[in-house]
Amino acid sequence: MRASTGAAETTATHLQQRNRASRPESGEQLLRAMTEMLAQRQPASAAEALNVLRRGYPEIPLALRIAALRAGSSR
Repeated sequence: MRASTGAAETTATHLQQRNRASRPESGEQLLRAMTEMLAQRQPASAAEALNVLRRGYPEIPLALRIAALRAGSSR
């Protein structure tokens, strides 16, 4: 059973990577949406901003949430 689970996970990962590659603008759109969310919420600190992003985008990796935080702070 474990081998088939690993194969399914590998297939799912491959499909996710292929979907990301076919939509290069989606990362930019996501970053823009996250920075707009921060602009609307106006968190008092970086920690609060990351918490807002974690709750709003739980599936997004921390590195991308940090990139949104940095992009939002340069506005």
